[in-house]
Amino acid sequence: MSLDPPRLDNPDDDFWTQVRRGWREARRQAAAALHSAVNTETIRLAVTGLSRAGKTVFITSAVQNLLAMADGKGALPKFDDHGISARLKKLGLLAATEDAPRFPFERNFAALADAEPHWPPRTASLAEVALKFVVRRRRTAGLDFLKTREVTVEILDYPGEWLLDLPMLSQEFAAWSAETLARMDTGPRAAAAKPFLDFLKTIDPDAPADADAARRAYDLYLAYLFDARDRLGLRYLQPGGFLCAPPWPKTEAMIFAPLPVTPGRAAKPGSYGELFRRRFDLYRAEMGGRFFDKHFRRFDRQVVLVDVLGALHGGPDVFEDTRLAVSRLAECFSYGGRKLTNPFARGISKVMFAATKADHVPERQRDALQILLGRMAGADIDEMRDARAAVRTAALAAVRCTLDDRASIDGRDVAVVRGLPMGRDKLVRFYPGEVPLKPPGPEFWQGSFFELPVFQPPKLDASGESGVPHLGLDDALFYLIGDRL
Repeated sequence: MSLDPPRLDNPDDDFWTQVRRGWREARRQAAAALHSAVNTETIRLAVTGLSRAGKTVFITSAVQNLLAMADGKGALPKFDDHGISARLKKLGLLAATEDAPRFPFERNFAALADAEPHWPPRTASLAEVALKFVVRRRRTAGLDFLKTREVTVEILDYPGEWLLDLPMLSQEFAAWSAETLARMDTGPRAAAAKPFLDFLKTIDPDAPADADAARRAYDLYLAYLFDARDRLGLRYLQPGGFLCAPPWPKTEAMIFAPLPVTPGRAAKPGSYGELFRRRFDLYRAEMGGRFFDKHFRRFDRQVVLVDVLGALHGGPDVFEDTRLAVSRLAECFSYGGRKLTNPFARGISKVMFAATKADHVPERQRDALQILLGRMAGADIDEMRDARAAVRTAALAAVRCTLDDRASIDGRDVAVVRGLPMGRDKLVRFYPGEVPLKPPGPEFWQGSFFELPVFQPPKLDASGESGVPHLGLDDALFYLIGDRL
């Protein structure tokens, strides 16, 4: 804190008048600095998700419901229950900062609230939206300057593909290559990866590197990654910066692929092994410095969205791939209030893994969706619910598109949901099947699964004053930011 010295800048006043004026200004500055230090706070909430998990919709609904809560519309009951909405004096959106482009909140909400509601387009780069809360304190100790607090919540949106690079930062090229090639040679990945794996047989990692062949290996590996994500629905694909433009201009660091090199043995100078290892190391350094070090370390809270139901309906290979992605990411976070084990992210104190599309299952199955996600992450749900834990799970729907209903299936009365699929004019009843409480065994996959429908968003008030219907969003937001309000 620095204070300006007394200013003797009015020749018409005597010396002591100028001194008194100067010290009054210094006290005013000191009081303002103390007020800012005690009564202002910034929370940086990072939102990401695995493929098709709905992070754009999550952020849009979260912002709109917070604004509606500030207008007393009861959009977030958890905030009402804990008296936050009653103590909230003011809430508004802030202008964009220089850290990231502004998240297109207004455009996204307009899509949801359109006369023909539709889902907004996904964002594929870093974006930010910020809200400023002015709240009355519960206790002031009789001090007027403690009556209110100003809390700025910065919500950061970034591609989930980037998050999947987090486990890479602690791996060497040989270990990463061995793990990646082993996965590519099994299940549905094998057919998609065949052109790359066949070409790899023509390359000796110890041979002098040829630029054209190196580029060909990269192109074939990149084609495999896109095919695995877009056609097969797989999630655990690295490097994420290959699938989604990284936070820096493309360079030669992008031109590498896994190679069957021997761990612990130095590659020959000038060889394919040495070239790709060097580029792999440069990629890790760039991703670490340009994103994880610059942005991730500044995050205070993190939510990772996972389409668990979509993984179940995708079949055993898609589910196992999603489970692997979730468990590897969970390993990067520690329990019991400790912080991220990754050195680039020491600031994160709370993490939530959230199963989205909870409105696609009837009420009695939503707990199962949350429990399953917790066990996919490799932790018992009771441990993750511990009040001291830094990591929790949830099941939610940022925009609720269905209502609970009943239907007769094979002569049995079962719980279902009812909604309007996109492009249809009649409501349908949907039975998602039974959600298991733990990663299922082979017998589970012998049953038939229906294709998950894409339900149309509900009709919304275009002004946004009534908020957005949801399931569990208030619980998630309260966990992530409620303690600071």
